Amino acid sequence: MNKRLAFYIVSAVILVLGLFLIIPNPVVGPTADTSQTGTISYQGVEGKDALELLKDSHEVETQKFDFGELVTSIDGQASDPSANFWAFYLNGELATVGAGDYQTKSGDRIEWKLDSVN
Repeated sequence: MNKRLAFYIVSAVILVLGLFLIIPNPVVGPTADTSQTGTISYQGVEGKDALELLKDSHEVETQKFDFGELVTSIDGQASDPSANFWAFYLNGELATVGAGDYQTKSGDRIEWKLDSVN
C-alpha cells in the first residue's frame, strides 16, 4: 500500500512540474484589458520606459518626430488622425511626458486609450 501511495505522489509531482514546463510563463508587462474598448494597461517596471514595455508584448507601430515617437497602432488597432489618437496615461492622468521618455516605477499604472481628437 505504501508503494502505491508513493507512486501516486510521485506521479502527481511529475505532472505538476511538467505543466510548469509546458505552459508558458505569464508575460510581465503590458496586457490588453480588452481589445474591443481600445484600452491597454500594464504596471511599470523599474528601469524600463513606458514605450519599451508596450513594445515588449504588443505589436506597436509608431511615427518618429523630433520630440519622440507617436504611437499610431497597437495590435492592429490604428488610430484615425481625424477622429482619435493613442493617449498615454500615467496613474490615471494624461501624461505630460512622452512614453519613450518616462522611466516607469514598479507601482506605476500605465494605460493607452483611444481618445477622441476634440
